[in-house]
Amino acid sequence: MTDLYAGGAAEANRTRAHWALTALEAFGAETGQNYTDGTLDVDEDVLRELGGDLLADLFHLAHLNDCTPELLINAGLMHFEAELDEERAEENEEVTD
Repeated sequence: MTDLYAGGAAEANRTRAHWALTALEAFGAETGQNYTDGTLDVDEDVLRELGGDLLADLFHLAHLNDCTPELLINAGLMHFEAELDEERAEENEEVTD
């Protein structure tokens, strides 16, 4: 695997978004919700429906494993915020250089 941060924090976050899109496309293929076109430009309604359905099913999986949905939400939000903070810090460095 290559260095996720080789292109900087913003590019790392775009890569993460692409991984999420890949997961949504695989989920959509399973459920018949083939609404994406392979780009990161996803309509808000599609993202809400497909992403919401995927989250709900992750919550079912969590429930079956004695884990609360809130645990998944909190962990995901913590990672998301930390990754955005890295991007912002990098942007601030570029401004001050």
